[in-house]
Amino acid sequence: MGTQYVDDHRFLLCKGSTVTDITRAVSQPEARDELDALSVELTFTALRNHLYDPNMTWPGLKPGDKLKVVNHGTEIFSGVILTVGLDGSVTANDLGWYLTKSQIILQVSNAAAEDAIRQMCAKAGVAVGQLPSLPTRISEVWTGATPEAILQDILSICSAETGKQYKRRVKNGALQVTELPSTPMVAYHKPADNLAAFDITIAKGTVSGSDSMDELCNSVVLTAGGQDAAILGQGWNAASREQYGLIQKVENLSGDEDSAQARQRIKTLLDQYDRLTLERQVDELWGADEVESGVLLRFETNQFGVSGNQRVVSVTHQYGPTHLMSVTVQDPNQGRAAGSGDTVEV
Repeated sequence: MGTQYVDDHRFLLCKGSTVTDITRAVSQPEARDELDALSVELTFTALRNHLYDPNMTWPGLKPGDKLKVVNHGTEIFSGVILTVGLDGSVTANDLGWYLTKSQIILQVSNAAAEDAIRQMCAKAGVAVGQLPSLPTRISEVWTGATPEAILQDILSICSAETGKQYKRRVKNGALQVTELPSTPMVAYHKPADNLAAFDITIAKGTVSGSDSMDELCNSVVLTAGGQDAAILGQGWNAASREQYGLIQKVENLSGDEDSAQARQRIKTLLDQYDRLTLERQVDELWGADEVESGVLLRFETNQFGVSGNQRVVSVTHQYGPTHLMSVTVQDPNQGRAAGSGDTVEV
């Protein structure tokens, strides 16, 4: 899309069959998309001068109203207004928000993960869209848990077994679960009708970030769960423990796994978590609607460590007169914290 036209984001208020373009009343709109979240949050300020001047119009925004953002007819956001402040501040979330609030009861026994997700969606009253093949077997009972928490549990189990990472969103009225891409995309921005589109990564703004051991884990214990909590296996990285101290993660197995699966899960968990988090935030990038959390962007070498393929873990779109972005990225190929000399016992 970014190669074809200059961005023109329009804000549409949907009340039943009535659709009103409220773009002129919208100020400082931002959409925040976090990879770890299930829904995208949209905020803006709507002019409420009618409270002081009866001649000023007010679009009548209320919690529960539906809101869409389109760019040259392509839907960028579709959600529900959650809050409207007296100062005109408005917060809306896409329809994944509902899966973070309602609670359900779900019991699955030795079901393939994708079937467990289908059962969860049926209980939550949401349609099932795209699902990857998830043959990992799930046996679990959730009582009074949100669909978001259940989905996160299921995908965490799958990720521990396969080493793959997944993104989940509600789009087109259905839950979509996809594997994170392994191929970088090229995002373009066209600043004016008489100018050619260009790769947004060649014009970076300010760069900030940090290196952290906060999410590091260098020891894993697998248990059978239940009252006995029998230890089925454990693994650790001695060099990492020596350098960073013991940081241990305990995982419960459903009981359907064999020793080979347990061993593989320990190795996968250590490979996933025994790493430092090197995170960089790049501000004042030109905007491109295609840049969502989870995508890979390729950056040229620079002194801030933002080079090569970088995973977007968070992006904020600013739909002002000029479409700009701030992205937070991580290197998907970041090496282990202290080598990969793991010890695994099952």
